[in-house]
Amino acid sequence: MMQKICLDAGVLSIHFSNDSTQEVNNIMDLILRKKIQAFILRPILIESYYHLCKLKGIEIAKITITSFIRKYPVKLMNITDDLIYSAGKLKCQNKKTLSYNDCISIAFCLNNKVEFHTTEKNLKDISNNTLRMLEIKKYNF
Repeated sequence: MMQKICLDAGVLSIHFSNDSTQEVNNIMDLILRKKIQAFILRPILIESYYHLCKLKGIEIAKITITSFIRKYPVKLMNITDDLIYSAGKLKCQNKKTLSYNDCISIAFCLNNKVEFHTTEKNLKDISNNTLRMLEIKKYNF
């Protein structure tokens, strides 16, 4: 069975940077070669677009995100009702620790048994019950 992962905005930021790490390059190569299945929630692309826009301008942000979507066989995921409730519950339980996008991504991973690929530093601060159920691959940024 193919490994399934969910990428957060931090991992995409590393990928889009001029200093992408070998670790991120390797995971992106596996995605490109369809050796692993990658999911990205659409709000994560909004966050990535925002960061690119802030650093490089609107046109470069648009070109970068569009090129990425066309090049990489990632599954872009919409927000479902179940995800709204799961992510909302996580946000309620971790209101000071996790962003909305973190909650959406973590809830998606928990609901679908998908490994979470992230740069998030505050994951150690979320409840142990949630952490025990969540598979995490951490990247430094």
